[in-house]
Amino acid sequence: MAKKKSLPQKPWAFLAYIAADNNLSEAGLEDIRELCQVGSSNAVHAAVQIDTQGAFDGVVRYEISEPDATGEAHRVVIDRLPELDSGDPETLRASLNWGLTRYPAKKRVVVVWNHGAGFRTRLPRRDIAYDDSGTALDMNEVDGVFRAVGTGPQNRIAILGFDACLMNMVEIAHHLRRRAEYIVGSEQTEPGDGWPYDRVLSILKENLSASATATKIVDAYIRSYKSIGEQNVTQSAVDTSATEPVMAALSKLGDALAASLPATAPALRMVRTQVQSYEYADYVDLGHLCVLLGKTIKAKGVKAAGSAVSKKANAAVVANGKYGPGVINSSGLSVWFPAERHLYLNFRAKYAALDFYKNYKGWVGFLDRYHSV
Repeated sequence: MAKKKSLPQKPWAFLAYIAADNNLSEAGLEDIRELCQVGSSNAVHAAVQIDTQGAFDGVVRYEISEPDATGEAHRVVIDRLPELDSGDPETLRASLNWGLTRYPAKKRVVVVWNHGAGFRTRLPRRDIAYDDSGTALDMNEVDGVFRAVGTGPQNRIAILGFDACLMNMVEIAHHLRRRAEYIVGSEQTEPGDGWPYDRVLSILKENLSASATATKIVDAYIRSYKSIGEQNVTQSAVDTSATEPVMAALSKLGDALAASLPATAPALRMVRTQVQSYEYADYVDLGHLCVLLGKTIKAKGVKAAGSAVSKKANAAVVANGKYGPGVINSSGLSVWFPAERHLYLNFRAKYAALDFYKNYKGWVGFLDRYHSV
């Protein structure tokens, strides 16, 4: 079993929660091999919890060693646990308690690794960290787990990484603002290779600020796919302390758009067909949406409100990476704007359960009206 006492404090700790009890098992093991290409150092702790499919009937916690005399690092088994459900909040909570206790650091990167579906789900339930033999985590559960392990406004982790698809939504970044200073993830789906973990560990060894580290992770991700010609990839870093003004401005934009209906409904539907969207077509780029609204919707207040959203969103996105013609209009944050009424009604309650809705109801008010005209 893992030792209860902590190791010496280092400037950085890297913790990956690899939920790979699904068709990503081999990719999860490959990512551990990438970590071992670089290894930990006197500046960085590195550790992983992984649940695979078939390779081992259970969960393994690995510590990534410093490179040995040959320059190679190793994965050292710290714990072997029974089979667990990676989609159970208790499994994530226990993993974080282990990692945050054993590997003390001034700054921490925690990566939640899996398929992703933004705030909503695929059917059967597939949000994030889903387990083929179990369940999945939704955003309220993720937030609750981080709260349970002691992260809060005065004790946030430096970077929360989503090595998963479709996670960099403004609503999610705002929802988790009390848990992490920066969120790094993708508006679009991610290729199976995910993050380049050898490069990520090398960046952490530089012992930079959280902002500079998040920016360099975004750059490394995009460069890794450019180097092999894999197109239509996105990655961005978001300063969560700057999401409150974005949500306030988005609510005001929603109010202006709702007031413009039903007269602007045809023009809004045209904007909706032209805006940058992603694998889930109901997820659209926030910045591009505001540009199109300003050009197309002439109703009172819409252009000014859209400009305000763009300005605040640009301030929140500290790094925006994109590569390929299919994502050319990506600006770093997506927003929910479903075109189909049935899809909106299916997920409206789950959307309104996100934290922004308590104070900023204007965007949902617009969607309600848009889908009723």
